[in-house]
Order: sequence, then C-alpha cells, then structure tokens
Amino acid sequence: MSSEKTSKIKSVIWVVLMDKKKQKITAGRECDQVSAGELRDAVCRKLRITPDGAEAFSIWICSPLLQLQLKPSHYPTALCDLWYDLLAQFAPATELQAKNDLPIIMLMRNVFYPLSQEKLLVQRDPQARYYLTAEAMFNYLTGRYPVEDELAYKLAALQLKMEGKKLNNFPPGSLQNIANQILPWDVVKRKKKQPLYLDKRIRAYLTDLSSTTPGTLDHIYISHLWTQSCYRCAFFQGQTELQKHRKDVVVRVGITPHNVFIWNKVTNKTIAEIDNKDVSTQLIKSDPQKEGTGNKIPFDVWLINFTVVASIKKRTNTAIPIYSKQACMMKTMFERMRDESHLHADNSTTSVQPPPIVQQRNLNEVDAMMRTFDFSNPTLKIGSKEVPVGTRHISKKENLRGLKLNSKGNKLKKTVIKQTVASKFDV
Repeated sequence: MSSEKTSKIKSVIWVVLMDKKKQKITAGRECDQVSAGELRDAVCRKLRITPDGAEAFSIWICSPLLQLQLKPSHYPTALCDLWYDLLAQFAPATELQAKNDLPIIMLMRNVFYPLSQEKLLVQRDPQARYYLTAEAMFNYLTGRYPVEDELAYKLAALQLKMEGKKLNNFPPGSLQNIANQILPWDVVKRKKKQPLYLDKRIRAYLTDLSSTTPGTLDHIYISHLWTQSCYRCAFFQGQTELQKHRKDVVVRVGITPHNVFIWNKVTNKTIAEIDNKDVSTQLIKSDPQKEGTGNKIPFDVWLINFTVVASIKKRTNTAIPIYSKQACMMKTMFERMRDESHLHADNSTTSVQPPPIVQQRNLNEVDAMMRTFDFSNPTLKIGSKEVPVGTRHISKKENLRGLKLNSKGNKLKKTVIKQTVASKFDV
C-alpha cells in the first residue's frame, strides 16, 4: 500500500496560474514522464480553455532568478531537478542565491503566439482572455510594460472596476493609499510629491467606466496593452556600459518580432528602442582558457549593431554590447522572432504549425528555453509569499570591457572586448 500511495503522490503536479491560483493535475504515472505539451493540455482542459486557445499558452519553469518557456517535448519536473545546473548556466546569481532559489511550474503565454491570432482568440474564448489579461496586468504592474502616465491611470481605473470596486468605496483623496497595488512602481515614484493628482486622474477614469459592463472590462484592458510596442516581449537580463555611469548599468532587454528594447532596470527608463530591420547581432563567447582565477560570474556578449538616421543624408552605425549569461538566448530568440515576424503582422491570421516534436531529455535542448522574465521590482509574489530578487552586480573591474555610449547616448567609442569564461554548454 505504501508504494501505491507514493506512486499516487508522485503523479500529482501543481501548476501555478497568472491569477495567483494553483491547478492540480493528476498524471496517472511518474511526474518525470509527463511532457510539457501533455501538462499544458491537461491544465487548459481543467480551465475550460478551448484547444485553439491552448495554443496561446505554454508551460514555464519560473523562479525569481530564471524563467524558461519549455517546448512541448520537454519534461518539466525532470528539468526542475536540474534547476541548479540551469541557474549556473543562465542566471547572474551567486552560489548562495542559486541554492535558495526554488522553481515552480506555471502556465503562461506562449511567446511565439502571433498577436493577430490573440486578437481573434480573445473574442471567442473568454477563459483564454481572462488568463492572457492576468499575465498582461502582471507584466504591466511590475514595470515590464512601460506606458505613458495617462494610460497608467486609465488601466488603474479598469483594474478597480474589474475587481468590483466603486467610487463610493474610496473617499476623496484615498486612492493614493493603494497606488502601489494599481500602478507601476515607476509611475508612483514620479508622482510621489503629487499624490492627490493620482487620486484625481484615476477617479476621473473610474467615473467614465460607470456604465461599462463587467464582461467587457478584461477585453478593454488587454486591448490598451496591445497598443504598446513592448507587449509580448521576451525578457532577458544583462548589463551594459554607459558614459557618466561609474558602474555598469543593469538592464532589461525585451525582444519582439519587430523591435529590440533596452531599459535601465533601476529607473525603468528606455535606453534604446530599435527596429529589427535595422539590426544585426553578434555573439561573442567568453574564453575559458583566458579566464584567470577568482570567483567571477562568466559573461558572454550579445553585440547589437544598428543604424541611426540622423538626417536624410546622414546615417550613423552604432552598437550596444549586452553582457549577460543569457547572451546566447537573446541571439537565438532575436533570430527566430525576426524570421517569424510575418506571422505577427496584424493582418495575418494563418495558424502557426509547430515543427515535429523530437523527444529528448537532456540539457542540450536548452536552445529552446530562450525566453526569460527577470522578476525585478523588487520581489515576486507567489501566493502570500514575497520572494526577494537577488542579482549580484558585476563592477567594471570584474566585467568585460566593451563599447561606451557618448553623452548623447547614440554613438559609441569602440574599445577592445576582453573575453572571459564560456558557458558550460554550447547553445
């Protein structure tokens, strides 16, 4: 009997959803024999998401240090057992941070799902729309989808309305007390000295929504975020060198089928937004034979070359180096996104046919784990638990030396790039 009970316990997989709830899946066999494709389909059935809607989602393995989208052929629980090795490969974390990092299995948006299909899907599948909106709200509130302040106030009012809140729930001047729950941290910081202004603008938009029916609110909410060019970004983390900064600037890199974004991770300000058509990239691998002794975090370089048109007759070639353990993932994601950009045009409604699944269960498949979120501001809330995000900053002395921006931020002075340690696996 004990062996049967153990077998039943092992066959249960918990999947965390973007609305902070969990879904229990009983596999009927050992967990490490359940593929990500099978697990996704089982979760979507329990959530009453249609088979077409299920294509918009994927199984992810997430933690505060690293988040990976899995192929249907991957085995989530088997990869969780290898999590420490994956952190050593892709996460800029100290050994202590890696040991304290715990992965969870999540259902999240498939980064390769075309936006044109998503716009059609949300009209016919309310359950898929609900979870896509929940993820979009999470990315927006944690600062990964930077928006203009006015749109932020409108989205805050929509969120309150979706939660069933009314104006009479909030006495005049009280909305600023919950600003951190309904606005991104950078918007709240900018208006720190004008709390009553936040209250006034959100209250005005909430009044305008008084006649809106609840069933349309999530559609309106996600429609606003569709207008943002950074929507559906694949996120990575790294750092770069900027003039007038004594230390390297920690950055968040976002890649879509049409753009590459680089944000200052501390201030959430945009450093660069580049059209993919004007970009060529290069991966510079670090050299393990040239690495000296010392406890350094190895970095590769993803070098982004692009063209700036200053006037009709003047074109300036520019480059930005991103130092990161995720450099190989950025390059792979950029190339695939650019190759599939025609599928992401708004006038495209053609279904994407995935390539044949090849069953493999080893770390050589990490080329498929291209997208990472960097839960960055400054904790990730899973249920009632706040998990701090720890990222060790590498000083300029420790780091590679590369290219520097000038004072205008659009030209670079070229220096020698010193290569250090290569990744354990070639991706």
